[in-house]
Amino acid sequence: MQKMVLNKFMLSGMTAALLLSPAWAEAMTIDKTVDIAVYQVCDSAGVNCASTGPAGNSYYAAETNKIWMQAGISVTFSFAQQIFSDNFYNPNDNIPGRTFENLYDSVFGAGTAGTNTTSVAMFLVNDYDGAFGVGYSGAGGLIMSMSTISNYDCGGAIGCTGRIDTLAHELGHNLGLVPETFSDYGIPGDDGHSTNINSLMASGTERNVPVTLSDIAPSGLGYDYLPQTHIDFARNSTLLTSISPVPEPTSALMFSVGLVAVGAMRRRRQAALQA
Repeated sequence: MQKMVLNKFMLSGMTAALLLSPAWAEAMTIDKTVDIAVYQVCDSAGVNCASTGPAGNSYYAAETNKIWMQAGISVTFSFAQQIFSDNFYNPNDNIPGRTFENLYDSVFGAGTAGTNTTSVAMFLVNDYDGAFGVGYSGAGGLIMSMSTISNYDCGGAIGCTGRIDTLAHELGHNLGLVPETFSDYGIPGDDGHSTNINSLMASGTERNVPVTLSDIAPSGLGYDYLPQTHIDFARNSTLLTSISPVPEPTSALMFSVGLVAVGAMRRRRQAALQA
């Protein structure tokens, strides 16, 4: 009889712990990853180099991972090299010899820009003619205009460290998210972006941009939302590598807390029965 009481208690306690944990209910499993090779561009003298992002959060890695977590994708970074060039420190697609394509080809060879479908190379430049960034459609090349991104002031909002979702957005283009066949695509004159202003893939001039990491909802209920159609499409990209499934960190933590609570309740119950 005592054993039956304990088993019932354990079952009800564990069930309660799981049901009361919203993180468990919305658990995300990370089973794909993409590694981004980073190329930092400096001027020819090496005196000035493009920023790598906020202190302690290089490349806006925290925001990028929190956004793509909703698709079960983790993003890692590998620093490749510095590039010393006055032309490419501030590239401009309107000036021959200084375009993003020229920059990419200078590293990987003539005619390679926009053709790599197996790996991602990210170029950090100072200013890209006022743009925030560009990602090749369905191919592994993107450019980040770091001064433009970091100087974005979020309308004066407190806690702003720049346009924190730019990399995640451009990576979406790398993963192929530009198809006009999606029902939420088709802005006149800008077919490559979503019409949903809360979507990660809305254009930079239309998208609601999060101010801080807490503004991003991995479940897709807030800024930088990815609808299931986008998630399914992106997860088929050849730029991704499958990995052993890993529970979303918050969910794993909450589940562990639940198990600890169940253990504590079980010990108290045993003590009461023995008293």
